This record gives sequence, C-alpha cells and structure tokens, in this order.
Amino acid sequence: MKNTHQRLIQQFSQLASEGMFSQSIKASQQQYDQLKPLGGVNVLVQVAREFQEVTEHHVQEIGEIRSLICKLLIVIYREAKRQDPSIALTFVHSFIQDYPSIPKSSLLPRWVSLTQSSLATREISHSQNQLLTWQIYKQQFQSYNEFLNGLLSYLIILWRTSLSKRVNLNVFDSNYANKVDDFNALTGGENGAFYIFSRLARPRIRNAIAHESIWLDSEAGKVCFIEGRGNNKVESEIDFTEFVALAGIGSHFSHAYIAAISVIAVMEDGSDSAKSLLPLQLIQVF
Repeated sequence: MKNTHQRLIQQFSQLASEGMFSQSIKASQQQYDQLKPLGGVNVLVQVAREFQEVTEHHVQEIGEIRSLICKLLIVIYREAKRQDPSIALTFVHSFIQDYPSIPKSSLLPRWVSLTQSSLATREISHSQNQLLTWQIYKQQFQSYNEFLNGLLSYLIILWRTSLSKRVNLNVFDSNYANKVDDFNALTGGENGAFYIFSRLARPRIRNAIAHESIWLDSEAGKVCFIEGRGNNKVESEIDFTEFVALAGIGSHFSHAYIAAISVIAVMEDGSDSAKSLLPLQLIQVF
C-alpha cells in the first residue's frame, strides 16, 4: 500500500493495542506482522467487517443510521475524487494528518475524545443515578458535535470539489453554526441526501455546554440552555429523552468514520484478496 495508508494501518494498530477497538480488531493488530498475503491491511479489513457486523446486530433504526453515515462518507469521497483525487485523499488522511497548510485539523484527537465518551456512556447506560447519567450524556453530546464540527470542514471541501466549486480553506476557521449552514446550502439540508448530518448537528446546544449555560430540569424532564449574547439571551429547552437519543446516535460517528476510511484505503490500494473480504454493502457504494 502507499506510505500514507501504511501510516493509517500503524495508527489503527496502536489504537487497537491501547484498547480503543474491540477484541477482534485487537487480535488483528497482534497478527499484523503475519499477514503478508493481504498486504498488511487486515486491521483495516477487520474494522470494516466488524462495523458491518455490529450494524446488523443493532436495532433496525440505529443500524440504518450507522450504515447511512458510513455510505455517505464513502460517496463524498467518491464524488470528490472524480474531480480532484488529491483533495479527496485528504479525507482519508484526515485521521492521521492535518489538511495541507492547516495545523491541528487532523480528526484523530476529536475521534479519540468521542470514542472515550462513547465507552463511558455504555458503562452507565443502565444507571439509575440521573445526575451521573446527565453528566456522561452531556459529555457525549459535546464530543460528537466537536467531532462533527471538525468533520464538516472536510465534507464541505470535498462536496464543493465534487460540484466544481472553488474551495475556500477558511472553512476550517468558521464557527460550527456557519459550517452547518454552508453544508446545508450545498447539499439541500433536511431535504437533501445528507440530511442525517443536518439533523444531528446541534451547534447551539454544543455552545451552551462549552459555556456551561445548560442544566437538567429533572422534574420537567427537560434540558434547558441559554443561547445568544448580552441582551439577546434567550432560554431554550429540549426533552431529556431526545437529548439522550441524539447523544447515543452521535456516538456512532466514530465507528462509521473509521469504517469508511478503511474501506476507501483498501479499495484504492489493497490486494484483490483484501478487497474480497470487505462487506459487500460498503464496496457497492464505489
């Protein structure tokens, strides 16, 4: 494989050894040096295969959301590549390196934070301690929105490229709400093919969490938060059950993202035997 994709394998292998993936992926990492017939890509193949297996074992609604996110990420790469392969490749590399000339734009730190929050959320999923549940889900909510905030910069650049529009790297400096608006304008928002990103992006609540202007009204079952500045501040609310549901759904971004870039890397540079092991549902998107 290309050197950059070898780096991707090495990064995945390190994360597996640190317990960031499941045991099956960790086992693939342990066998890494023995996998010459697959060109050393078994850890990527296993990430994609496990993503599909986990997706199929989820309840139908969650499984469909996971699958949709992963497939849309592959589609964005596919369409951008038709216009400019070098720009499309920045999405695959976004896990391990910054966008050219844009420091700290790699998604790895955000991905690690999201994955750690997701693991913590699973640990307390059946807890009866509402205060603990609130604190953990609040962190989960912020983590998935921080990840999506970083991801949107790449998605906007790739989709603009696919439409033969001028790419503006200032998108990396835009605030989260503006990125959401820009992406919606490009893709049709709630009425477009990428509606799932629009529905899950919640910049106002993310800002409230960051500024600690959010709280749980346990008696009413509402999450209340302040938005706006100065004399324009207003109080808004969202049902706690909806807040938890969004946080739970947002946690699936981490697995869908690494599955997408794993499929892309193997399909672009893996051996025929490695490609044959990828989930058919994902490679059909190509």
